[in-house]
Amino acid sequence: MSAIIGVETLIIMVIMLLLFASWRLSQKRKYYRSVTTKLPTMAGIPFIGVAHKMLDITKLFHNISVGCDTLKTSTACVWMATTPYVVTVDPEIIKHVTTSPEFLNKAKDLYTHFSKSAINGIIVSPAKVWKSNRKAVSPFLAHNNIMSLFPAFNQNANNVKNKLESLAGQGEQDIFTIVKECGLQLSLLTIMGIKVEEDSDKHKKLLQSFTALIDNMGIDLLLGWLGLRFLSHTPHYKRIVKYLQDLVQTLITENLHSEDMNNFAEDQRTMIDLGLKALRQGVFSEKDVEIECFTMFAAAYETSVSASYTCLVMLAMQPEIQERVFQEIRSVFPHEITSVEYDDLKKLPYLDMFIAESLRLAPPIQFIGRQSEQDAELCPGVILPKGMQIVIPIYELHRRKEIWGPYAHRFNPNNFLPENIEKRHPYSYMPFSKGSRNCIGFRYAEVSLRIILIHAVRSLKFSTTFKYEDIVHVPHISLRYKIQPPLRIQVRAN
Repeated sequence: MSAIIGVETLIIMVIMLLLFASWRLSQKRKYYRSVTTKLPTMAGIPFIGVAHKMLDITKLFHNISVGCDTLKTSTACVWMATTPYVVTVDPEIIKHVTTSPEFLNKAKDLYTHFSKSAINGIIVSPAKVWKSNRKAVSPFLAHNNIMSLFPAFNQNANNVKNKLESLAGQGEQDIFTIVKECGLQLSLLTIMGIKVEEDSDKHKKLLQSFTALIDNMGIDLLLGWLGLRFLSHTPHYKRIVKYLQDLVQTLITENLHSEDMNNFAEDQRTMIDLGLKALRQGVFSEKDVEIECFTMFAAAYETSVSASYTCLVMLAMQPEIQERVFQEIRSVFPHEITSVEYDDLKKLPYLDMFIAESLRLAPPIQFIGRQSEQDAELCPGVILPKGMQIVIPIYELHRRKEIWGPYAHRFNPNNFLPENIEKRHPYSYMPFSKGSRNCIGFRYAEVSLRIILIHAVRSLKFSTTFKYEDIVHVPHISLRYKIQPPLRIQVRAN
C-alpha cells in the first residue's frame, strides 16, 4: 500500500511540475509575443525548441542555412529550449544592432563560456565597465604600438617559416601544431612581455594548458545550448584555469616590485605594461590587470592562429591563386626577405583580396550576440522587449547568395575587387565582428597574419590532396575543422 501511495505521490509531483513548467513557458511566450507575431518564428518542440538540431555540431552551420532558406527571411525568431533568440543575416539590421547604444551589452547565453572562465574581461563586460576598460587597453592596438611590434611579428613569421620548412619533402603533414606553438610564443612576448624557450617544459605546459582551456570553453559553449554547462566545469578544468591565472598574477607581482610605479615609462606598450599603468592611475585593480591581460592574450592568440591556419590551407587548395599571391610577393621581395615593413603591406593588394576571401568562407568568429537592456526597436514595426538576445551568424552571413551571388560557396578573391566591395553593404562582411564591440585583437591578427603569409609564401609552396568541398567546419571559440587538412610543403628556389 505504501509503495502505491509513493508512486501516486511521484506521479502527482511530476504532473504539477509539468503544469508549472507549461505555465512558465506560456508566460514567456506571451512576454515575447510582440516579436514572435512580427517575425517568422521557429518554435520547434515544446520545452526543446530546435535545440535537438544542434546536437550534431558537424551539421550546425548547414542547419542554420537550411533554416534561413526554409523561412525565406533574413531575420527570424528561433526558440532554443525555452529561450527565444532573434537570428539575423540582414546587413542593415546587423549595422543597427552592432552600432546602437541600445545593444552594447553582449548576449548573455552566447558568452557564458567566457564569463565563467578566465577570459571574462572586455569581451563580456557590461557596457559601463567595458567603456572604461577598453579605453585603458586601446593603446595596445593603436597604430604606433602595432608598428613597434613589427620586429616581433617578423621574428615570429620567420620562426613559422623555418618550422614549416623543416617538414619539406616529408609528404602531407599536420601544420596546425606549428601555427599554435608560434602563435603562443608571439602572444607571450607581445602581450605578457615574457619569452619562454621553445621546447622547454614551461612552454609545453603553457601550450597544453591553453589548448585545454580553449577546448573546454568550446565544450562549455555547446553544452550551454543544451542546458548542461555544469558538465564542463571539471576539476581538471579548474586546475588549468588556476595555473594560467597564477602565471599572470606572478608577472603582475614581479612587475609591481621591479618598477617604480610613479616613474612608469610612457613608451612601455606590452599589454601587461598598459594594465599596470592603469593600475597606477586607479583605473584598474590588480584583478582587472589579470583579467584584461589574459583576455587580450586569449583573443589575440586564438584569432591569429585560426586565421593563419585557414589561409595556409586555402593556399594549398588553390594552386593557381597561390601562384598569383607568390608572384605578387616576389615582385615586392625579389630576394630573400629580411624584414617586412608597414609600407610593404600596402603593395600587396591581391594578397589582401586572398586573405579577405579566406576569412569570408572561414571567419574566425562564427557568431556574435547582443542583448537589449531595455525595450528597443530592431527594425520598423518590431520592438524587442528588455532582455531579448540577438544572434548574428557570421558564417552564414558570409555565404548568403542574395549578398554574394549564386556561387557564394566558391572560393573567389575577386569578391574583394574594389568595384565589388562598393556594391555590397559594408556590414555584409565582418570576420572579426564590427561596431564598437568588435574583436579587440583584430588589428593585431590582421598584421601578424599578413607578415606570416609573406614570409611563408615567398620561401615555400603548399599543396594538399584534401579537397575544398570536403571541408567540414565546426563551431568552437574560433572556427575549427572536423578534420584538419594536412599540407605538403616544398622549398621554392629563389
